Amino acid sequence: MHDRLSKLFKETNASFMKNLDKVILFSIPMLVAFIIPYLVSLPTFPAIGGIFLRLGSLPDITSIDIGIMVLSYLVSLYLMSWVIVSINIIIKSQRTNINIKKEVIKGMKGYTLNMFFLYLLMTLIWFAVQLITYDIAYRNVITPLLIFLIVVPFFYAPSALVIDKVSPEKAVYRSVKHVIRKPLLFILWLVVGVIMLSVLDLVLYAVVPDYAAWLFLIINSLLISPYLIVLQINMYISKYSIIG
Repeated sequence: MHDRLSKLFKETNASFMKNLDKVILFSIPMLVAFIIPYLVSLPTFPAIGGIFLRLGSLPDITSIDIGIMVLSYLVSLYLMSWVIVSINIIIKSQRTNINIKKEVIKGMKGYTLNMFFLYLLMTLIWFAVQLITYDIAYRNVITPLLIFLIVVPFFYAPSALVIDKVSPEKAVYRSVKHVIRKPLLFILWLVVGVIMLSVLDLVLYAVVPDYAAWLFLIINSLLISPYLIVLQINMYISKYSIIG
């Protein structure tokens, strides 16, 4: 087990460093995706849902406000999908010696649209869970558990779409199958992500508290999240022992 984990992180670090310039370049839209919600100073979907459940009506927002809010979320979601697909293509090209230019031109649009619709579905389910569980007892326990269960089917979906070249439905199926087959990898990814983001947060607020929030956003968008995506990809590729 120790040897397999050591190999996993060795391959992840090698993939990340070898493609660092391309990964950072393709991750710039992720920074934009994270910034968009900050620029749109409107209530979030869960907040609106909570107000509706308590008062039986929506807050005083115009149709233009709703349109801007929905559009901003859709653009943000599409950019996130594009970045995740791009990094998957970069790592796939490096690990399988496929020409990245041909791969990008051939599949980028289709992969991104498929991933966008999968993430949109996941977001809508997440939104529904937020609304349904808003005023129930033990919400702080039940809601995270349900969201966790919602995320699992979509966790390896980007890698399944790009690496296996399957349909969105099969990508979700293969994601669930891989999580069930290797649950410790999924848990490890969560632990690594929490540790990296927590350490970054603590360091920034200790050193540059005035700029910590924006620096956190930038570093997370261009380095931490891309690294976690590369780790996720290598976890999925690990099912193909022939790929070294």
